[in-house]
Amino acid sequence: MAYTIITLRGALQEMDVAGGAKPWAWEADKTAVNPKLEEQFPYGRAKAGKNVLNDITEYCWLAYSKSFETSGPHIIGRTDDLWIPEYLERFGITDKKTQTLWNSSVQGNIQLLDKWSPVVNDCWVLGGVHRRAQFELVSVRSLKNLWDFDRKGHVVTAREVLGLLHFGYSMTQGPSSLWFKCTDAAKANAATVQEYSSFMREQEAVGPDSIRSLLVVDSALTLDPAMKKEIEGFDKSRLRHVTPPR
Repeated sequence: MAYTIITLRGALQEMDVAGGAKPWAWEADKTAVNPKLEEQFPYGRAKAGKNVLNDITEYCWLAYSKSFETSGPHIIGRTDDLWIPEYLERFGITDKKTQTLWNSSVQGNIQLLDKWSPVVNDCWVLGGVHRRAQFELVSVRSLKNLWDFDRKGHVVTAREVLGLLHFGYSMTQGPSSLWFKCTDAAKANAATVQEYSSFMREQEAVGPDSIRSLLVVDSALTLDPAMKKEIEGFDKSRLRHVTPPR
């Protein structure tokens, strides 16, 4: 069921997203929110960080609503593969340093904001899922694009792919990229940000094994030689099985 800003704020409050010591994984400016958000409060608003739940709600709602209200396919993948003129200009971005989803001219098919956290990205994905949009993966599913061995966690691309598969999507190989299409509308409609977060915690507890199936699927598809070599030469002894928490 589609969110409203009220129901989304309630979900984020239930998840206690403001309770952590570091709510944002990345911020272009740690002392302020985007000027476009400031403009919505002509009589003033709390400074950035003074009301973390409200700040995160605003960013999550923007990501979700823009994603939900746009049309056409969504583009997912690593930043270096996404934030290039070929895709940015298609969705109204000519200057990635000054234009984000806060700009009315920027479409919601690509995620570009001045503050980022996993839950904001999850909300952007769910906006597309709730309208059963198609997603195009523009990065190859190599190990480095799916699992960070230093941080011992998923790369956001893996989070997006695993989330889509969990919420009723199936993979289809296109001429030059992989597509995700909704094949279970009931699962897509029922997707929630709480379930997304819980599911990813379970997957992260499994460790690198959680992405092995993605690599196995790729090995059955048409791959470029470099990717095949990386998969075939992967040292499986680096994989460690972890029993998910009950």
